[in-house]
Amino acid sequence: MTRATAAVLGIWMGVVAMAGADELRIGQTAILSGSLPTGTGWQVEMQQPGGSWAGTGVMVAGRSVVAAVRMDGWPGDAAYRFQRVDGAATVTAALGSGWCLAGSVTAAGRPPVVIQKSEDLAEWSPREVAFPALDRSYVRVLESPGTRRFFRAASGAAGSLRDGSATTYGTMAPYNGAAGYGPVYADMPQIFKDGYITAIPAAEFNRGGLTAAAAGECYELSGPFGRTTVIVSDSAPAAPPGTVDAGRGYFDLGPAPFSLLNGGQTSGIITLGSRLVPAPVVGNLKLYVTTGSNLYYVELRPFNHRAGVNTVEFLNGGSSTWVTLPRQTGNSFVFLPSGSPVTFPVQVRMTSRFGEVVTFSSITSLNGGQIVTGPAQFNVFPEQAPATQRRILPVYQDVLSNVPGDSWSTAVYGGASVTAVDTAVKHTGTASLRISSFSGFSGVNFLSFGPFPRPQNGVLKLAVRSASPVAAGQVQLKVISGTASSGTGSDSAFIPLPALTTGWQVLHLPLEASGTAPVVSGFTLVNGSSATLPDVSLDDIEFLDR
Repeated sequence: MTRATAAVLGIWMGVVAMAGADELRIGQTAILSGSLPTGTGWQVEMQQPGGSWAGTGVMVAGRSVVAAVRMDGWPGDAAYRFQRVDGAATVTAALGSGWCLAGSVTAAGRPPVVIQKSEDLAEWSPREVAFPALDRSYVRVLESPGTRRFFRAASGAAGSLRDGSATTYGTMAPYNGAAGYGPVYADMPQIFKDGYITAIPAAEFNRGGLTAAAAGECYELSGPFGRTTVIVSDSAPAAPPGTVDAGRGYFDLGPAPFSLLNGGQTSGIITLGSRLVPAPVVGNLKLYVTTGSNLYYVELRPFNHRAGVNTVEFLNGGSSTWVTLPRQTGNSFVFLPSGSPVTFPVQVRMTSRFGEVVTFSSITSLNGGQIVTGPAQFNVFPEQAPATQRRILPVYQDVLSNVPGDSWSTAVYGGASVTAVDTAVKHTGTASLRISSFSGFSGVNFLSFGPFPRPQNGVLKLAVRSASPVAAGQVQLKVISGTASSGTGSDSAFIPLPALTTGWQVLHLPLEASGTAPVVSGFTLVNGSSATLPDVSLDDIEFLDR
């Protein structure tokens, strides 16, 4: 995967200055296929020109069907074959070819990378978001590069993408929220009437110290099983530990969006990706005059705004001084005339969170219950990042993931035991997970808090070692099927692992090639022999999408 390879094909690869970016490469991918007998395990071996055969750590289970394995990120011009892990048998792989993009980041926290494409260097459009793996690398399958295509990586737009968690509050009607939209329910955007609503933490609902400033703003959310847009209608009283206090977003969703994002499940907690988006409103800005307003007390509630409202100002008839109205709890702006009553016509000026101003001129009445339609809509909105994607968090990095909505636990059977934080040995970081008392046919189930879709072109990647040598095939792994309305399936075939030693090996297990179901709930590691095995350690466990 080199610049030269890309140049020969007339496909330009570009790298732009961006915080934490090392590189972006485009290159050919070898796609291997072969029929491997059921009950066997195989490692992909690679031979580069002039070199000898060497293991890649890519492991596949035999299922007596043709297995297709993409070698994205590996040299596209190498030779490949399948080598049986517990014997000398080899299977020559039929070779196809594809394309991929690959790169890496150096910034701490592995920030998301926006990959952009263009046929014209003067215009770029966001293509997708890539989340780097624990080693800070990323790979993306490129279905069709075209005859002339330009790519670049950038992190700036990714700053508007945020990881978060979400719960659902049940059946509360949207008109009961702190945004105060009940009286204008019929005039609200359709997503509001359909129940695609959310409450957000008080500090964000009152963003920038402005009371109810986030009311009516919209977020695009991507959960485990879908993507949707919700409108802010309420303030959440408290966020679960591990969300806002850990720098993550938090959304308390209506039942409809939560079910869509969570594969039909109507309770629990999930992780998601989010970004602020324009509200899908129809028509111009509107003001609701609350019941009880009169010539000496005017209470206005803005709604139907494409971007959030920061300020509302009032110009009384006959005056030349604009008055900035205080924003009250309940998302209302109040004008209290000094001494004399409101004199018509009046003007109202609204400013969006992005500084755009729309003026309602020559308002001749402000009666309680009245709706006043403005002359225009907010149009200014920052450049959008690509559509949101949910980041798949590592299963294990120093500890089992405990992020609300994406936590992992273990369940042992057959006498095995687990030390979840073993600081004596580690692949990276500060600790690894150790399996002890690994007696014959015992094992450990690694269980996700909730099922999730099999990652696209997905791989289960992990580092493994043993306290003393273990023969090939004695330790086996299979991926456990999950359940969701979007699909069910059987567990994957058992994948025998290669011989283990005291040195760390990094293994890549392509999910679809070994029969992983469309929905995943975890994986199990078992002792496939009758003998008691030495301690086995695991580290840096992650599901990767490509």
